[in-house]
Amino acid sequence: MSILLTILGLLILSLVALDVLITTLTVGGGGPITTRISSGIWWIVLQIHHRKSNHRLLSITGLVLLSGIALLWYILTWVGWTLIFCADNSAVVNASSKIPADTWERIYFVGYTISTLGMGDYQAQGRIWQIATAIASTSGFFLVTLSIAYLLPIVSAASEKRAFAIYVASLGGTADEILIRAWNGNNFGDLSQHLSSLTPTLTQQGEKHLAYPILHYFHSVERARSLALSVIALDEALTLLEYGIPDKYKPEPGALGPVRRASAAFLKTLKSAYLDPATYNPQLPSLELLRNKGIPTVSDEEFFARIKIITKRRRLLLALAKNDGWTWDAIASSITTNRASSLDDETMIDEVKLH
Repeated sequence: MSILLTILGLLILSLVALDVLITTLTVGGGGPITTRISSGIWWIVLQIHHRKSNHRLLSITGLVLLSGIALLWYILTWVGWTLIFCADNSAVVNASSKIPADTWERIYFVGYTISTLGMGDYQAQGRIWQIATAIASTSGFFLVTLSIAYLLPIVSAASEKRAFAIYVASLGGTADEILIRAWNGNNFGDLSQHLSSLTPTLTQQGEKHLAYPILHYFHSVERARSLALSVIALDEALTLLEYGIPDKYKPEPGALGPVRRASAAFLKTLKSAYLDPATYNPQLPSLELLRNKGIPTVSDEEFFARIKIITKRRRLLLALAKNDGWTWDAIASSITTNRASSLDDETMIDEVKLH
């Protein structure tokens, strides 16, 4: 018996089991294999995208990663058990002739064992290897079960992610547009109700990204459906309300405060998972656009002084945009983008704006 093959096989199986259990049964993010492979492939795809813009390539990467991770778990499990069953020449034999199986026949035996097919033309020889076969079959069953239990909720979560993005985009494509559309000449009208509705859904988005980090790699080619851009637009709008609008014109504190904290919690979730703040500050939101629509604001000097305390927060927003394949111009202001114009009545129903 080759002890080296046995040890190597057990190490592979242990690593796969650890990765599967952490990824599927905990809410603290992906396992070591899932996290490194997902972030590595996404980084490569982003480099390709930065050289030649290709949002469609980004949009299929999430699906490829989702199916690829499950396939990798299965392949590594197959390799691990194959190494173990290759450690002893008599571990697997032909069911009829009792001749020891060669390497390819052992690969075949392990494949149908962990898939629980139970073909029967090859069999384990001896009690130890019969027990090992039963364990291999059980591990394969649990691997398939946990994979399916993990994959299906992600599809639903990706749909909810787009729904949240559209909700925010319907309020406005950029920070200034959200405030301008809500302004009724005297105050921000029913914006408080929308902010209250967004608080629990934004909190839920943060927790789902923590439980399913692969959600970050589900990219939308349509900007109105991009969660990253909608979160940035909402957070920048909240920044304008918190630091750029006089107190007597602000929405209800009971609506503005919770959604502001929910947005901070979402950003902290992303930071703990994979994002580091950018090394420079993004463009500041313009108060002049609000003044042109008759919305009262504080002075530019007062606004700039107030928002210094959220420099790191805004750099994290910039990192979120870049890591999702966008530039800050895609969300900076209604002057630089028409992000949600595809949702307006003036836009033809069959007209889809991708970039």
